Amino acid sequence: MSIYDRDYFRTRYNTRVHPNNSIIKKIIIANVIVYAFCHFTGDTGNQLGHFLALTPMGIQHFQVWRLFTYMFVHANFWHIFFNMYALYIFGKLLEQPLGAKRFSILYFCSGLIGAVLWLGFNWTAFAACIGASGAVFGVMVASAMAFPDAQFMLIIPPMPVKLWALVWVYCAIEVLASFNSGSGIAHLAHLGGALGGFIYMRRLGCHMKSPQLRKIVTAIQKFWRGLWFSQKHTAPRSFPGGDPSNSAPIEFDSTELNRILDKISLEGYNNLTNRERKILQEASERLKRK
Repeated sequence: MSIYDRDYFRTRYNTRVHPNNSIIKKIIIANVIVYAFCHFTGDTGNQLGHFLALTPMGIQHFQVWRLFTYMFVHANFWHIFFNMYALYIFGKLLEQPLGAKRFSILYFCSGLIGAVLWLGFNWTAFAACIGASGAVFGVMVASAMAFPDAQFMLIIPPMPVKLWALVWVYCAIEVLASFNSGSGIAHLAHLGGALGGFIYMRRLGCHMKSPQLRKIVTAIQKFWRGLWFSQKHTAPRSFPGGDPSNSAPIEFDSTELNRILDKISLEGYNNLTNRERKILQEASERLKRK
């Protein structure tokens, strides 16, 4: 059963949620309250902002709350405005089908992975990371995976674009921008959040339904596999067991291995046949011996 056959994903683009039960509304309110307190209460607010921000030094002193609280601190009005606006626009596609609990896990796990990735590259730096952008990027990627063909209207230029293409472009821009270390923007936190959204939706069984996006991802996968595997492998091997096919020699080449990896990407590991699993295991063991 795929995610689209489950109860929480049977209604496409159904965003009817009672205002009092909206988890997006609660997240936005919490962000606005923290922003107002930090920016309109003088030194007390400044101290709170420093106390909640994500810093390598703070984590090194076991102040683990910063991994989550940094998502509620914003530098200025436009910072919080665009984050909360994006959360509302993209999040409303998922709030109804996922429900409050799953949406909360998606949001905070994306923000957490964004924090970890940013820390990994700034562990010795005297720097701070604030904002909900990482969590919002996770929501964006998740919504694009669930509803890739949803239409969004751009302001500049004024043209419609499919959600999968819009999010793909956003992520590509973040990858390029991450090489500019002097921008003052935590692009790595954004990319980590995007990765978190992707991982969480895959765990729910959500796969990329857009043929165009699937072609792009498949091309990238084949490129990276080509760096690891030679053009042809032959690996006769016997596998003990009750199944007669377990003793058959396994012969495979890179084309067959690519097909199996594509099948995992589209259908999941559990849908592999016994022979396909053996081929994958043999390829993995060969790679380890290199």
